[in-house]
Amino acid sequence: MISEGAALCAIAAGIAVGGAGLGSGIGTGISGSMGARVVAKDSSKFSKALMLQALPQTQGIYGLLIAVLIIVKTGVISGSSEIPIATGLACLGAGIAVGFAGFSAIGQGIAAGSGILALSEKEETIGKSMVFSILPETQAIYGLLIAILILYFSGVMSGELVENVPVGLGCIGAGIAVGVTKLSAMGQGTAASSAIASVTEKEEMFGKGMVFSVLPETQAIYGLLIAILILYFTGLLSGNVSLEYATGVAVVGAGFASGIAGLSAIGQGITAGGSITATSKNSEAFSKGMIFSVMSETFAIFGLLIAILILYGLNLFG
Repeated sequence: MISEGAALCAIAAGIAVGGAGLGSGIGTGISGSMGARVVAKDSSKFSKALMLQALPQTQGIYGLLIAVLIIVKTGVISGSSEIPIATGLACLGAGIAVGFAGFSAIGQGIAAGSGILALSEKEETIGKSMVFSILPETQAIYGLLIAILILYFSGVMSGELVENVPVGLGCIGAGIAVGVTKLSAMGQGTAASSAIASVTEKEEMFGKGMVFSVLPETQAIYGLLIAILILYFTGLLSGNVSLEYATGVAVVGAGFASGIAGLSAIGQGITAGGSITATSKNSEAFSKGMIFSVMSETFAIFGLLIAILILYGLNLFG
């Protein structure tokens, strides 16, 4: 009979590999469909199209890595039942961080698909297409980073398991903050896709396209910031793991505030993509396009503000 902590670890591993696998599957499918269309016209483009299609697969690998670490290091795979609930909650936070961050592969697939399509028009643009397609990858790396920090400092990697339940809840809050915001990569992928199309027509659009494509990543950075603040001030990173249960629950609210508000990047990416297209037609539209694109950013800032106020109100900064 397994313990409740072990059961939570099993769920964490499932979320890690399941969420990341789903994101990679969709992203790879989007880019692969474009690859099939291009290769049908010119089979010589197969290897380059396959290289671009492979990009969204990395998120699935990140999820698999964290899932394996969880079930091996906690002893779930060997049938160990002596796992504290706090450790299970911490692993759940790690699973959420990398599992939800895996959905960034959808945005990456959108960008990679445009890169593959660009091959049929101008093959020499593959380098720039790779650069734009890699942008959403950074968001998955943020989720992987937080997942590894949680597993390391919660003692999963060293064997000295954390037993403070509120700290485990804090890990869930951190996982939500960094994981859910990474769905914003769908917005970034949309902008990057438009940038690739514009650069294919006008190479001089690379710089401006990059500026617009980077805008939707700020929400992901907000989520990463809140996740790190949660892990530090709840004591996981600082070593002071004395925390009241209610405080741990409230910290989850900070994660939701930053995480869900970060999805505003999807709207920002849509606007940024349209602004890239407008700028490629009329260079004077660049500044106005920036104003339009920044409007969606304010909602992410609202979420960031409330998350910080929650952490401050809990006296975690003191």
